[in-house]
Amino acid sequence: MGVSDDVFCRIARHDEKAYVIYEDEDVMAILDLYPASRGQVLVLPKAHFTWFYEMPDKLVGHFYELVNRIGLAITKTFEPKSIILLARGLRVPHYHLIMIPTHGDDVMSRLFGFVDAVQGFPPVPDGVVEERLEALRASTFNRGTASRDLEEGKARLELALKEVLTARPL
Repeated sequence: MGVSDDVFCRIARHDEKAYVIYEDEDVMAILDLYPASRGQVLVLPKAHFTWFYEMPDKLVGHFYELVNRIGLAITKTFEPKSIILLARGLRVPHYHLIMIPTHGDDVMSRLFGFVDAVQGFPPVPDGVVEERLEALRASTFNRGTASRDLEEGKARLELALKEVLTARPL
């Protein structure tokens, strides 16, 4: 564990605004200001760690139990086809897990459809890799979400998470 002044450390200290949907003494979950999909959540340890393997075992367990409950709340709120979990610590050197709801025809579904085609799992006919690459190129990312949308998403997710945590406490 280290001390840092990255954006997530400032958010954890409440020195910077965030749309917090959950917080306890060790972990925090916030809405992503620049989501690839509506309802995208960032889960982060409040203490500074660059990589997940730097966290103590007890924190790792608590962290991923919370990820599980947030996944249930995202599913209840946004009814995604799936939720992509993407671990980061590069651009912002503070470990965080990005939870990206997908709906089948959004940019992240297209990205992973393209990756699947490139890997050949499941096997795809000739031309599918190129088709999926073109579909991905045609996709547009949401370059930020209006604060009204973030407030609404925050309220909906907080309510769903409260229900989930009542049924399945951490």
